[in-house]
Amino acid sequence: MKKITLLLLILLPILVFSQSLETKEVKIKMSKGTQTGIEIFIPSVSEDDVEDAIKEITKKYKGDEERVRRSNETYIENAIIKEINSKPITMHQLIEEVGKGIRYTAFFNLGGSFLESNANPKQFAAAEEIVTKIAIYASKIRINDVLEEEKDQLEDLLDDQKGLEDDKDDAYKVIEKAKDEIADKEKEILELKQKLDTNRVKVVKQQKKLDEIKKRKKLLK
Repeated sequence: MKKITLLLLILLPILVFSQSLETKEVKIKMSKGTQTGIEIFIPSVSEDDVEDAIKEITKKYKGDEERVRRSNETYIENAIIKEINSKPITMHQLIEEVGKGIRYTAFFNLGGSFLESNANPKQFAAAEEIVTKIAIYASKIRINDVLEEEKDQLEDLLDDQKGLEDDKDDAYKVIEKAKDEIADKEKEILELKQKLDTNRVKVVKQQKKLDEIKKRKKLLK
């Protein structure tokens, strides 16, 4: 049994947790009957994540990947995995959605028998390494996807922030323009007040002048 602790950053919703990726030997039913396999639970990933991880990790084994009809089982035929067998083998895998993650089980068909820890401990440990690498890679795929999603959301928020900053600057400009207009109008009011005061004095003088002329006119009767 092999156990690796992986710190996963999962943001749907935002949640940080430490999850152990632990392999275990199981004996379960698959297309070739009830056989011994290596199982691991990978939290917060999708079936696509695991399938992509399988393709990436196993591509160097140069096998032909096939799917068992009407099943969630796939297999890689004629895989060359020297750490497990000198001859080509068939690597079967089951991908099952369980809760908030995927239960991934790999079976290593040596051609007549399936790999077991008791019979082949060294080769079994190598197989556990492969299963663990697939689990880690699938987790990395998921984390990268989440990071991209969060990056996009951050960029949207930054765009919104820039728009709000621009709106705020525009509002300040309107206020400053209004202040200038108010200052101009206040100056105009002062000038008009001065002109009004001057004109009132002229009006009073003109009225006095007119009254004086009227008095003189009366004296001529």
